[in-house]
Amino acid sequence: MKKTDSITPKQWLYFLTLVMMLQLIAASYFCMRKQGFHYDEYYSYYSSNVTYGLAPTDREWKNAEEIRSEFMVLPGQGFRYGMVKLMQTYDVHPPLYYFLLHTVCSFFPGIFSKWFGLGLNLLLFIIAYWLFAGIAYSLFQGNHKLTAYSCLLFGFQPGLISAVTFIRMYMLLLVWCMAIICWHIPLWKEGIRFSPKRIASLLALVTAGFLTHYYFAVFLFFLTAFTCLYHWLGKKNLKGSIGYGAVVCTGMVLAVLLYPASLAHIFRGYRGTEATEAFFDLSNTLLRLDFFTKLMNSSVFGGGLGFLALLLVITAAVLAMKKKKKKVGRDSLRIEEKDIDPQGLFCLLTVTLGYFLVVAKTALLNAQEANRYELPVYGFWLLIVLAGFFCCGKAWEKLGEKKNKEGQRKSLQGLGILLITGSILGCQLFALSQGKVQFLYTEDIENVNWAKAHSESVVVYLYNPANAWMIWDEAEELMQYKEIYFVNLADTTPITDPKVLQADRIYVYSSRLEEGEKMIDQLLEEGTSLTQKEKIRSLLYCDLYCLE
Repeated sequence: MKKTDSITPKQWLYFLTLVMMLQLIAASYFCMRKQGFHYDEYYSYYSSNVTYGLAPTDREWKNAEEIRSEFMVLPGQGFRYGMVKLMQTYDVHPPLYYFLLHTVCSFFPGIFSKWFGLGLNLLLFIIAYWLFAGIAYSLFQGNHKLTAYSCLLFGFQPGLISAVTFIRMYMLLLVWCMAIICWHIPLWKEGIRFSPKRIASLLALVTAGFLTHYYFAVFLFFLTAFTCLYHWLGKKNLKGSIGYGAVVCTGMVLAVLLYPASLAHIFRGYRGTEATEAFFDLSNTLLRLDFFTKLMNSSVFGGGLGFLALLLVITAAVLAMKKKKKKVGRDSLRIEEKDIDPQGLFCLLTVTLGYFLVVAKTALLNAQEANRYELPVYGFWLLIVLAGFFCCGKAWEKLGEKKNKEGQRKSLQGLGILLITGSILGCQLFALSQGKVQFLYTEDIENVNWAKAHSESVVVYLYNPANAWMIWDEAEELMQYKEIYFVNLADTTPITDPKVLQADRIYVYSSRLEEGEKMIDQLLEEGTSLTQKEKIRSLLYCDLYCLE
């Protein structure tokens, strides 16, 4: 172990553990604040634990238990992985994350709770943290301080905490991306050397990553391309490069064989088609790059990336002028391998930039929610920025005029890195304090409590059959009612159900269609004693009215 300071390995491990615990507390705090769900989160529970299939039936009542049962594992129906896999074939995602969520829910039959998904994410956060620590430790060649600074910034990213509070597969994707980078660390330092254990572990990582999210294939492409080219052209090891590439390709083939629906999802599914069209549409390139750069700035650096970039450019310019003045050669400022791993740094740069650009060109532009797509490389941006300032500091140290000031210059360099870390951390914490964490839906608790207080009321839902899935964006609110009468707006004939027509007051959830307005007008004009309409509130995909 390289000694870079007076900190013992045990003290360093204690410090990293303390940092992790603080970050875990912060993430848990925001998890506790989470009161509602994104519609994709409802789908996570639904497609993991489906009972009958959430399909509203026109002009029929559906009770609360029927709705609630779709989001939980019923007694005696746990560990049905075949059903989970089948559900994913109907969608556009691979099944591994849903297997894990279904497993957690299977241990608590008859219960629906946000903590099943959040607890899984918190566990994945811990795993990702230690994988990231290992990557930072390797990149900075055992430098305890730089590793600690990196870990201090990793878990306070607003984008990362948002991923923890989002009950989807992105935290699992992050773990696989971190894990496969850790697998490659020996290749950076020792070259390509295979054993049955190493081959099996690489096959497992490739297969698991692909079966979690298809964006893993983008990450893997750039990682594999860099590794093959580096060892082929740089290390003159063509045989090793071919063998390594063959193992990666075998892992991908194995993943497809385990889940054949993946090919249809990628090449014929609606998301695959949308992504392909967006990738080849050059007209949107600048717009998308600007959008995802700003999103990365707020999600990783708390909005401070502009200042950091300017400071790095100024520092590099001053160094260039100082180098020219002293008339030293370029090689004299080369950063030594004992300070930073050059292969690791170039690999992270290649993978991070490549993945960022491809995802920026293909991902959905759905406001702040889009931070989840770039999550796998968010931590690497932190390492790249810290490495950039570290290299500048080392170059500044080498340009020192007097040898007797070396100690002072080294301390100034260390102080500079500490100030940079403190600035980023300050921006992150300020962003967290300003509510930059996504997917909390704190306002939803009022809606749920309102529905609970009106659970015995007559409730009608006028839904758009072309987008029936929109109904379940308010699933937890709808679960509070004793029963709900669903009406398909494709059928414009008057409602004839006696319970609806005889009610003194009706609460109507109406999709924002012209047919919905007409149906409400029919209720007010024909067959009922109702004469007044009051809009109570607007939801994401519908409006709630009171008719009396």
